[in-house]
Amino acid sequence: MSIPDGGGVRAVVITWNPDLKRLNEAVAALRLQVRGITIVDNGSLNGDEVTASFAADEAVDVMRLPDNFGIGAALNVGVDVALRESPTWVLTMDQDTLVGAGAVDGILAELSTLDERSVEKCAIVALRPHPQPASIWLTRYADSLLVIRDLDGFVERRGVITSGNLVRADVAQQIRYNEALFIDQVDFDFCFSLRHRGYSVLQQKVVTMDHVLGERYDDVEKVHPYENAQRLYYIVRNSTFMVLRRRLLVRFYLAQVVVFCGAFVSINGATSIPLCAMVVIRALSDAIVGRLGRREYPLLSKGRR
Repeated sequence: MSIPDGGGVRAVVITWNPDLKRLNEAVAALRLQVRGITIVDNGSLNGDEVTASFAADEAVDVMRLPDNFGIGAALNVGVDVALRESPTWVLTMDQDTLVGAGAVDGILAELSTLDERSVEKCAIVALRPHPQPASIWLTRYADSLLVIRDLDGFVERRGVITSGNLVRADVAQQIRYNEALFIDQVDFDFCFSLRHRGYSVLQQKVVTMDHVLGERYDDVEKVHPYENAQRLYYIVRNSTFMVLRRRLLVRFYLAQVVVFCGAFVSINGATSIPLCAMVVIRALSDAIVGRLGRREYPLLSKGRR
């Protein structure tokens, strides 16, 4: 089955208080691989600088939202803009992800080598980031739970991160990102919606992009993803909300909660256990009653950032 090349791809990059140097590098890496780029800025404090950085580039449009409406809302805005250009694929990207040279054409070319049925079912074909540091077995175990099957140069997965996703335009017109989740698990929720409709999510085996997941600190013994209290809240709340609605594997949910709670305590010390517990309890209670959206509880500003 013939697959269009990168000329049929429109990229959407979501920003929030970005490192301008890294953002410029990310856009430059995409610039020659796609038809055009839409940057959706989620109310950044340095939004003026983001706009100024690309003012002279006709291939890059910057849309500034008046406040931080969350990743789901920004993605929906960006995808809507991209679809006006009638692309075949919409590439969703984070502000700090660097795509390797020729990665877009390469993954589409490899997709075209699969059998016709596999191509027809594929709604997302995802670039693969460098493996994240995982010095604890539970992190590796959690990732293995997302793999469904091996498929030549790809693996079929239950979910992938948003950055590096080539989403079929006709599918993007049908399915929206869940804005109520605000941030975290928006990607897995979207993947579930696709798979629930009979589509598949494929990820390339070869590494073609550099993506930073969470924060890293050099003064701790173990290296694993870390998120502060605010992000821990959204991870636990949204994961719980999804697992209660059977949109997330229970085993993956439990492993993820343990990993991020463990990372929070290991970074902030044993004295942070009560804070971690309060964050989790708040997240669980909000998930159970369906209290979603953006939350600004005082306790979420605590913990190492």
